[in-house]
Amino acid sequence: MRVSDLHPTLRATAEPVPGRGGVFAVVPVLLPQSVDISGCEALFTQARFEHDQLQAELGQYPHVGLLLRMLNRREAVDSSQIEGTSTGYDDLELYEIDRHSESEAVNDSEVTLAYVTAFHWGLQEVEAREREGLTLDLITGIHARLMDSQPDATPGVIRDRQNFIGRNFTDARYVPPPAAMLPGLLENLQRFLQWDFDDREPSIFLRTAVAHVQFEAIHPFLDGNGRVGRLLLPLMFAAEHEVPIHLASFLKLRRDDYYAALLDVQMRLNWQPWLTLYLECVIASCRHTRQLVQNCMRLRAEWASNIRVRSDSVVPRILDRLLGSPYVTVNDLAEQLNVSFPAANNAIQRLVEHGVLRPVSQQRRNRVFFAHQVTNLLMTGLDAALQAAQERPGW
Repeated sequence: MRVSDLHPTLRATAEPVPGRGGVFAVVPVLLPQSVDISGCEALFTQARFEHDQLQAELGQYPHVGLLLRMLNRREAVDSSQIEGTSTGYDDLELYEIDRHSESEAVNDSEVTLAYVTAFHWGLQEVEAREREGLTLDLITGIHARLMDSQPDATPGVIRDRQNFIGRNFTDARYVPPPAAMLPGLLENLQRFLQWDFDDREPSIFLRTAVAHVQFEAIHPFLDGNGRVGRLLLPLMFAAEHEVPIHLASFLKLRRDDYYAALLDVQMRLNWQPWLTLYLECVIASCRHTRQLVQNCMRLRAEWASNIRVRSDSVVPRILDRLLGSPYVTVNDLAEQLNVSFPAANNAIQRLVEHGVLRPVSQQRRNRVFFAHQVTNLLMTGLDAALQAAQERPGW
């Protein structure tokens, strides 16, 4: 990173890094700052429309909690994969069922599951306190839960030394602000998250886009910044009583563009590439989730028409659960549905016979079964949705 590459405003405030001759740290512009949205107006309008459509769709869907459970886990997987983990969606589900697994991906699975834990804790905070819950304590609390299982990590601790993004200081793509400046920058970020400046409040889409960039620019932790920054996005929506949007799957598909767009703002104050990418991902996520809801409803109706059972059978209750929890065991279902082991086992065997469930393995004890049709719906069509958002047909 060369100082000459910085926007003049950032060049004027760049701080030399002690002991690193010629290396300068970038000090982000305080919020709120002027953001040029020219060229993105139609995207903002479309994002609002798609999100309103999604909220209306979910208002008619009886299994929203189960759907969000599944989306949260896909988000955890893809956000963690952006940072280099190898755990897939199936790995995470299996790890939740059996945390004593011998899988090679077990460490990554633990890291990924911590993302789920951090999100649910953060969600409770913002649901209870709304926008007032968007605090520095929330950020450090998320980080603490996210990094708790990782060796050599400092969970929930704001860094006390200089960091960098890249292989080393000399070749760093970006050098965040000095540790001594973090208290002021984070206080400013908290004020922006809670928005107490004036009456000219920007849309939730602009606020989330700006907050994500600012958090990444501050880079307040020694590790885990990317995941915490992406976790803040759905929590900001939830604080406004809006449906949380899950973007990591789409950002992962354009990972290089994602990093380049963030850097363009952080170094050149050029907002258009980031706003364009962010809003395209919002649009793609809303559309894909709506399609997922519709497909799950069709699948549930198809199951019901193919499997004839008594009204008091446990099978319909299992079918409902599969729409958001597609990996199951007999023991878990017996406990969760408060039925006997034989009743749960007989129901699962019937669903295997009808092709709804498949065994993950042939082990005799605590066998795991999964609804392959549900996981296929969850994981397919992501790239097509993003491509359609980029092409913007019919706008």
